[in-house]
Amino acid sequence: MKLLVFVISAILLISCNSSKDKVVNEDIPFDSIAHGFFCSIDVKKQVVLQKDSEYQKLWDEVYMNLDQMPRIPDVDLNKFTVIAVFMGIKNTGGYDIKIEKIKSKGDKLLVNVTESSPGTNCMVTDAISKPYEFVKIKKTDKEIEFNINYITKDCQ
Repeated sequence: MKLLVFVISAILLISCNSSKDKVVNEDIPFDSIAHGFFCSIDVKKQVVLQKDSEYQKLWDEVYMNLDQMPRIPDVDLNKFTVIAVFMGIKNTGGYDIKIEKIKSKGDKLLVNVTESSPGTNCMVTDAISKPYEFVKIKKTDKEIEFNINYITKDCQ
């Protein structure tokens, strides 16, 4: 009888651990809602937006000094969280920033961002650029961490 209780307990513990591991490493789906190379944000930063007022304020800031302000993408912040990343000011074109993947990591979300720069042989525009991207995910109250990966394009 003790052996039976031990075996059942072991099976329950193993099944609980395996389901917990699946949740810990779960990919979080996201949709890109805005991506560009020219904005008014001069500094590198990452922003998590939970309220409509925060979203509208950042959108206004992004397009503050530009000739045309595109319509703000419609996002219900009661159902979604918006994540925005900014690369900061760059002296030429050829730079880009992308959110590649978002994963659940226990009680946190890990946002993997790639910043790409032009290599020495790349032809680029001779204009200041300020790359950015906005994405939306299902509403979350988890802490969000950013992991930035840097790559240099090889243009030969």
